[in-house]
Amino acid sequence: MRELPVTILGFGMMGRARSVAYESVTRIFPDAPIKPVPYQAFVLPHEADGAKAMGWEPNLDLKDAVCNPKTEYIDICLPNAMHYAAVLLALEAGKHVFCEKPLAVSVAEAREMVAAAEARPELLNSVHFTYRRAPANVYARQLIASNRFGKLLESHNYYHQHWGGPGTGGSWRFDLKAGGGTVSDLGSHAIDMLYFTTGQRPTKLCALQHAHVKERYFNVEKTREDGSKENVRELRPVDVDDASKVVYYLENGAIGTLSCTRNAHGSENSQGYELYFESGAIRWNYDALDYLEVYDANDPQRGWTRVLCSTNGYAYEETAAAPTIGYRDELTFGCYENMRAIAKLEPIAPIATFRDAYEVDRTIEAIRLSAKEERWVKLEEIQ
Repeated sequence: MRELPVTILGFGMMGRARSVAYESVTRIFPDAPIKPVPYQAFVLPHEADGAKAMGWEPNLDLKDAVCNPKTEYIDICLPNAMHYAAVLLALEAGKHVFCEKPLAVSVAEAREMVAAAEARPELLNSVHFTYRRAPANVYARQLIASNRFGKLLESHNYYHQHWGGPGTGGSWRFDLKAGGGTVSDLGSHAIDMLYFTTGQRPTKLCALQHAHVKERYFNVEKTREDGSKENVRELRPVDVDDASKVVYYLENGAIGTLSCTRNAHGSENSQGYELYFESGAIRWNYDALDYLEVYDANDPQRGWTRVLCSTNGYAYEETAAAPTIGYRDELTFGCYENMRAIAKLEPIAPIATFRDAYEVDRTIEAIRLSAKEERWVKLEEIQ
C-alpha cells in the first residue's frame, strides 16, 4: 500500500469533515490500494490552528499549496465560484483532483474544466456527489439496472432544508455568481441522484424559481475616515432564489419533478426520491439513510418492504458492525472509491466524473433559463 499526500483547499465544515474521512480510509478498508495522507491545507488565517490540530500543515497561499511538489492529490472544498480556477491550476500542476459540487457556477466554466481533465486521462477527476455512497442508493441503482420493475414512468426528486428564512444573514450562498442558488447548491445533488439511480437525464423542462427574501444583512468591511477598518451589517438586495420547482421529461419518455428549498421548516437535510415503474416503485429519504423502500406491484399483499441496506452485502460492508451509517461514513466511502480509481480498480459504485458534473450543470443552466424566460427549455439548447 503506497501513501498519497493530500492537500485540501478550504477548511470550513467540509474541509474538517473530510479530514476525518482521510484518516479513516485504511482503518475501515484495510484492502485500500492507496493510503491518503493529510499533508497541507490552504486556509484562511483564522482556520490555521484548527487545520494544524487535525494534522494538516496550514498554508495561506493557494497557488503554493496546489503546486507544492510533495502533494499528488488536491481536494477542493472552496466556495462554488472558486472551483474553476483551483481545478485548472491543479490539473496544470499534474495533480489528481477531487472537487466539491457543483463543479462550476456556469456551463462555460464546467465545459472548460471537463476539457482540461480529459486531456489528462492519467489523473483522477472526481466530484463530491456524496449520496452516491449511500448503500440504499447503490441498491436502487442495481434494482433499476436489472429491470426489476420495467420501464420508469414517473420520478420525484427533492432536497429541502430549513435555514434560509428572513432571519438568515447574507453569505456567498445568497450571491448568484458565487453560489448559484438552491438549484445549484441543493438541486445538483438531486439531479445527480436521478442519473445515478436511473441512468436518465432530463431532456426538456419548465421551471419556477422564487426569492421569498428580497434583502439580507451582509457583513461588510468599511473604511473609516482615519483609514482604519470596521465590520458593519449592511442591508443589501439578493439576486438568488430561495426555492426552485421543476417539471421535466426524461430520455425514456418518463415525466418527473424536482423541488429544492431552504424554507422547509422541520427539514434539517431532507432529500430523496420516489420512482414509479410499470410494475413497482422505490423510494428513499435521507432521514432514513440506511433503508430503501420497495413496492412490488406483482405481490401487492406484501405492501412496501423496508430493506436495510447498510448490511446484507449491498455496499461498503466494512462499517456493518453497527447496522447504520452516517454522513462521515459516506465521506470515507467516497475517499476510498477515489483511491480505487487512482489504482485503476473497478468501483463498488461509480464516482461522479467532471463530465457527469458538467451534465448536472447543463440541467441547472436550463432551469435558470426556463425560470427567467418563463418557457420550456430543451437541454439541447445548453452546451
